[in-house]
Amino acid sequence: MKKLVWLLVLALLVVPAFAANVSTSSWIGVGFHTRFLPFSDGYGLAWGTWGSGNLTFSLSGSSNLGSVNATFKVNLPNDLSGSAAPTGTITFSKVAGLLDISFCKGTLPDISTILVPDILPDTGINVVLSQAPVKVTVGYAPKNNWGKSNFWTEAALAVKGEVSVAQPVSVSAYGLIQKNTATGTITAWAVGGSVTPVTTPVSLTVYGEAASNPEQLVGATVKALGGKVTVDGNYKLQAQTVKLSVTADGVVPNVKAYAEYDTSNTYTIFAYVSGSAPVPVGSLSYGAAVANGPDTLFGGFAKWSVSLGGNVSHDLTLGYGFDMDDYGNNGWQRGVLTGADDLWGVDVRGKFFAESKLMIGF
Repeated sequence: MKKLVWLLVLALLVVPAFAANVSTSSWIGVGFHTRFLPFSDGYGLAWGTWGSGNLTFSLSGSSNLGSVNATFKVNLPNDLSGSAAPTGTITFSKVAGLLDISFCKGTLPDISTILVPDILPDTGINVVLSQAPVKVTVGYAPKNNWGKSNFWTEAALAVKGEVSVAQPVSVSAYGLIQKNTATGTITAWAVGGSVTPVTTPVSLTVYGEAASNPEQLVGATVKALGGKVTVDGNYKLQAQTVKLSVTADGVVPNVKAYAEYDTSNTYTIFAYVSGSAPVPVGSLSYGAAVANGPDTLFGGFAKWSVSLGGNVSHDLTLGYGFDMDDYGNNGWQRGVLTGADDLWGVDVRGKFFAESKLMIGF
């Protein structure tokens, strides 16, 4: 009986005090593709079908813990077999006027620095305390099972504190600690900061970081043309590696270009250009990338998309030498070129491929 009473009390705390606004949306599509691929015994055609979709539920309202916003999405697998992948976030905003508390399924935000990567799984709790000029973010991911768990030693924890001051000079500082799974001790930490002494006509930011690797890093970022051009460079003291990058985004309308030199990578040089162009019918997107290391890798594509009306559309893609699927998931990065030996089960590195894809949505 006591357990029931406590459950009722908890429900009264979290159930929205006012009627919530609920909305739903869904998309289910089927597709038919014909691919022209470089098989090991020569070029040939491959035919296939696919299906995918999602169901999305959104809720907003107000509760005794603050305003509530929730989204929940069920992603259907591409071949419409196996288990669906549900993801979602429930956020209580401005709890006690300070905290944003999010319960995340497959959506837990990363907490990291330049030198310390994120260790958190995708499911857990994210808490943000923001009171200018201080911001504290806590990510907690307990072991995800139905068995007995130790909520400290079998969990991942990351805590990051940030302080930012804009006047008279922009200054920021941060610190991060991480506790990995299967241990109760702190496994990684980092401290860093930046200062922006110059803002016009170009902005200059100098930054540095020290981490438990052990590693220290110093660098600088210059932005020009209203932020359309960014030049960044840093040096890792222990590893003695250099990373230089230049990004131009919007200097030419609808075109982004990026070039990077990073001595910590096997393929030291990496660059790409991507954009879109007007066409009389439909839309045209394109891109090309190059990486240089043990050898020189090149890849590119052009995709013409046309709406045929009634939720029916068609994509025609012509590509060369890169992993189109990985590009779709991650954008341009070195892996789309180095992983081109397994696109749709064939090796397209240094070879042409094409896909005609008809899509019907419901």
